[in-house]
Amino acid sequence: MKRIAVLITFFVVAACSKPAGVVKESEIPVFAQKVNASFDDGAAELISFYTDPLKPQHGQSFKIVSFWRFKKQLSEGWKMFYHFEDPSGEQIFVYDHPFADGRMKELPLNDIIRDDAAVKELPVWFDSDKMIVHAGFFKGNDRMTPEPALNDGKNRAKLPPVEISKPKLVKKQMKVYAVAGESRNQIKIDGKLKESYWQNAQTGGKFWLTSGENMAQKQTIVRTAMDEKYFYVSFDCEDDDVYATLKNSDDKIYDHDDVVEIFVDGDGDKDEYWEMQVSAAGVKFDASFKGGPRKGMDVAWDSGIKFAVQVDGTLNKSDDTDKGWSAEIAIPWATIVDSTHIPPKDGDVWKAYMYRIDRNGGNKKPEFSAWVPPYKGDFHYLRNMGDLIFVYEEIL
Repeated sequence: MKRIAVLITFFVVAACSKPAGVVKESEIPVFAQKVNASFDDGAAELISFYTDPLKPQHGQSFKIVSFWRFKKQLSEGWKMFYHFEDPSGEQIFVYDHPFADGRMKELPLNDIIRDDAAVKELPVWFDSDKMIVHAGFFKGNDRMTPEPALNDGKNRAKLPPVEISKPKLVKKQMKVYAVAGESRNQIKIDGKLKESYWQNAQTGGKFWLTSGENMAQKQTIVRTAMDEKYFYVSFDCEDDDVYATLKNSDDKIYDHDDVVEIFVDGDGDKDEYWEMQVSAAGVKFDASFKGGPRKGMDVAWDSGIKFAVQVDGTLNKSDDTDKGWSAEIAIPWATIVDSTHIPPKDGDVWKAYMYRIDRNGGNKKPEFSAWVPPYKGDFHYLRNMGDLIFVYEEIL
């Protein structure tokens, strides 16, 4: 009798058990945001979703938990996508994955299925405290079509917004002072940085790793100044093994040597901007861009900069210890042609990045650092540029 009872219990439990991932409507949390979005004329329906944690934190992982009902099977090759955007639509990161992690060979039609999508990180560069979520299914270049009311025009279902943590981005300003008249006869572009106005100029503060995770190990002091002809930038770089071997102008020094870099977007529209670099061997690279980040690159463009470097140690000699190197750069005002005023007027603001690449002697992992970090592995991500404020106060 006991064996019969056990068998009866087993068959009852087996008959009542649900496939993994199938839930009852009562099991959907009350805090889940209702969507009720149908796709492909009701073939699939997104009932609701929520994030775990409910308020994702920058730099940390999070889940999108969603609840679906299907009237038709998904054919092989269809996957889910999530596109996360800020309210302006300018910033975006994506996450794709097999529905229900691919565990179901056949979907239990008309049942509610829970999907958990584990997103590795809410990027620290995502400069917003609100996240717009778009969802759907894709196969190659094809997407399921959401119902018109929620279709954003790209066959993505636009879901209710999600509150996220406030970003903690480093934002900086640097005042650019005018060199006093009686000091202008000191100006000599030699890389030595001995002039009094360099000592009196405002510094840009500590350099950060470009990821924004920590301060750079090899620190750099950047300063700026101006007169009626030029915008001056100096870099003073800590470096125990100065390395630079390329010799020709517009060689790809950024891929090979110790370099300092200046990116300037005069009017801050993220459309037209200029890149100027100098290596520790005194080689320059410059290029102009038009149409947005990395677009319309013109390496033939000549910035007309004057520049010089000084190495405190021995270049390309790894068996001794160097102290560092410095670079002095004079940029003609006419170089930055998209600024409202040339030269800028008192109080004008330019957007800029100041970067440094330290190759650690050429045989170790390089360090990429910045006055203001872009928070991406892309120096051309223009959103987080710092402010250069031109102030017509004189420094001796």
